[in-house]
Amino acid sequence: MRKEEIQNMQDRYNEWVELLPELEKGIEQWKKSIELLEPLCQFYSDPKWRELHDNFDEELDTKGNYSVLSEDALWNALSDQHRLALEWLKLSTAHITKE
Repeated sequence: MRKEEIQNMQDRYNEWVELLPELEKGIEQWKKSIELLEPLCQFYSDPKWRELHDNFDEELDTKGNYSVLSEDALWNALSDQHRLALEWLKLSTAHITKE
């Protein structure tokens, strides 16, 4: 191997070392997302949600986001979480099963 090729491997390793804390942070963020969405999933699944959706007329502080009582906000959030979970699963499975 030439020095340039070895340096290329070193550069990749250096980049990995820099990336590792971000990957670990990503795991913690994923755990937090589950913690945040689980109660929202239960809320959205409760028949009372539909009643609130139809009848609640007080203003909520949404901070510019969609209301949790809107038709699609929680559905989209839960769908996004599911899509991302599948992507993580596919990436992880491909990595640990490669030969």
